[in-house]
Amino acid sequence: MMILTPLVSIIDSALRARQGIFEYSQCPHCLFRLQLSAVSRDIALADGTHLCAGSRLFNLHLWNEHIPPYPIQGPTLGWSRRMCRDFETSLEELAAFIVGNPALEDVTAVGGKMMFGSTEQTDRVAHVAKRYGFVHALCAPRGRSIAEGLHVIGENILVALIVVSHNPAAFRIKSLRRDRVPVYLRRAELLKRYGARAGAASAYQPSGVRKRPSFGPTADDRK
Repeated sequence: MMILTPLVSIIDSALRARQGIFEYSQCPHCLFRLQLSAVSRDIALADGTHLCAGSRLFNLHLWNEHIPPYPIQGPTLGWSRRMCRDFETSLEELAAFIVGNPALEDVTAVGGKMMFGSTEQTDRVAHVAKRYGFVHALCAPRGRSIAEGLHVIGENILVALIVVSHNPAAFRIKSLRRDRVPVYLRRAELLKRYGARAGAASAYQPSGVRKRPSFGPTADDRK
């Protein structure tokens, strides 16, 4: 474990730098990092709306070091309450970050792929995410190419190593099979739900001392 933790951290850090994933808040209870991206194709959502191809959005990535330690005996009421509070705090921080950056006025949504464990666990997490304004995408079923399948396997292994490294009690061998459920929170809904409360959390916004990411064309735009 002593060797695994720094090795996984190095790999994770290198991948974040390559993919443009950054920290949008200095709050110790923020659960996410961000990646600016663009919608590659029209995405139909379960509420009847859709995201248009080419529109910019933020992808959410778990900030593994900030996830509360998973109890050995399994999730407790106290742990669940803390996760809910931290989740709301993370969205308040995100609302403050977006409002404070005029270059992000065209960002239409925030998205993420629920992949916390088995199919059943992921479905439960996606259901809970609805309480916070997230809507799941209606993805047309399609087969994966060999390259896509290998990418998913590699991603699952990396996530498992990160869990073992940072939160070993949460690791389950069946979590190596992680389904993806894409969910999205529209900008207007984010600001409506969490913008009014964002002022109290704004003290945690980056002060500019650290290098800030550029919000020009995304990696997808440059392809």
